[in-house]
Amino acid sequence: MLDKLDKLFINHNHMVWSGFNNQKKNSDGEILFELNGMHSSAISSSYLSNVLSKKYQSKLVGYYLVTPGWKQLYGFLRRSFEKVYESFGMSKIVYTKLNKVLQNESDVLYKKVYTSLNTKRDVENISVEDVLIGDLIYDSFLRSMNRPTIDLKDKDFINSLKNSLDIYIFWRNYFDTHNVKAINASHCGYNLAIPLRIAITKDIPAFQASSEYVYRLNKVNIMAYTDFIGMRDEFSKLPKAVQEEALKQAKNRIELRLKGEVGVDMSYSSKSAYTDNRLNRLIKVSSRKKVFIALHCFFDSPHSYGNNLFPDFFEWLDFLGKISEKTNYDWYLKTHADYLPGNMPIINYFLKKYTRFNLLPSNSSHYQIIEEGIDVALTTYGTIGFEYAALGVPVINASLNNPHIAYNFNLHPRSVKEYSEILHNLDKINLKIDKNEVYEYYFMRNLHRSNKWLFNNYNHMLEDLGGYSEQFTSKIYGYWMERFTILRHDKTIKALSEFVDSEDFIMSTRFLEKD
Repeated sequence: MLDKLDKLFINHNHMVWSGFNNQKKNSDGEILFELNGMHSSAISSSYLSNVLSKKYQSKLVGYYLVTPGWKQLYGFLRRSFEKVYESFGMSKIVYTKLNKVLQNESDVLYKKVYTSLNTKRDVENISVEDVLIGDLIYDSFLRSMNRPTIDLKDKDFINSLKNSLDIYIFWRNYFDTHNVKAINASHCGYNLAIPLRIAITKDIPAFQASSEYVYRLNKVNIMAYTDFIGMRDEFSKLPKAVQEEALKQAKNRIELRLKGEVGVDMSYSSKSAYTDNRLNRLIKVSSRKKVFIALHCFFDSPHSYGNNLFPDFFEWLDFLGKISEKTNYDWYLKTHADYLPGNMPIINYFLKKYTRFNLLPSNSSHYQIIEEGIDVALTTYGTIGFEYAALGVPVINASLNNPHIAYNFNLHPRSVKEYSEILHNLDKINLKIDKNEVYEYYFMRNLHRSNKWLFNNYNHMLEDLGGYSEQFTSKIYGYWMERFTILRHDKTIKALSEFVDSEDFIMSTRFLEKD
């Protein structure tokens, strides 16, 4: 059922977008965009889809990706969202559903794919007709079933695999039989990204837009948020005066973060582990090396940036457990302060299996952990990579697809063998941490790329609404309309149009700050 803010937003869209691109309803060209229950996504989609529609003189076609295990929008709730999307120009809705011919094709494909799977790595690397979808299949299963890893014989995994291949067959056929000019999706991960991957292989413009960032995907960059690869080169091109000021800004922001301020350039975080909170002694007094493992959520998209040294976080921790039995170190584990439910039983399994593992309280302070003598920290690709580096502690990443890869303030082993050798010889680590590199990274990662393409200040918007999740309610519509101006509207359209024409990877500050 539509609430008051939904209705006001619908009326707002009718006034703002009516006649914007004079698109013809009978045009055979289509701009595809994902329908979902995230209210802020409706605002970002209204802009990107209309800019694309005008560029390609094509109609707007929304689609649902119907997948088991994901919360679906049914009945009046689904219809409410459809009315919102219709208000800014959507002319048709597509549902991911197979006819008998396509279902038979999917069944044949499943048999071919499943019989080729012998390891978890094989799942990661599933490609169909040169379209890589294995990482999407992997993460979709973990997230939908809240599982830490994959068992190839598990009936739930088999059903999840079949569903993923159904989605692939549907969209492969759709792209073959429709004149798709461009596509916009909410995620570059999970099965949600299968239509994106197909579009990319066909050189169809593919985008991921949110209320924070807009990315254009291609065969080189199939994942959003991986613009960290060229950071150092990009920073080197900035004027010296800008570089100096950038390092100062970054240093100040890191200090705020490490003082325990919540949400500093990390909008989704609700708690901080960098506090003055002191508990009874956490780290044992001993002459042994002390290893700190910063745990990840086991089922939350391990392939966010691509493949890692291990196929999932369960395999990573199991590997470290085996290392713990062969080394004379003290091992400490810690979850995020705001870890998701379902992780603790998995952690307890590892604590029982590997007796050298010690679990620290989730609310323990990283300051206390470091002060009491941690020698090295381990992560796959977490923010602790720069946070501990800023505090002078060596960090070893278990992925070459980690945000810190362009810098030398962490260690980046290139293989499981190299990773194992480093862990067996911690005495030989001689990492000199250049704090300016940490500040440079932070600036480029969190301050240089702008999250202000839609809102004047994205972080302030979240604060004003009362938290990250509130943007996924109709409250965001009220916030948006209260601050709407035609001047800002026109500037957003102009900047977005220039970004689309540029073929850049990310809509950066150069499109937003020309005035």
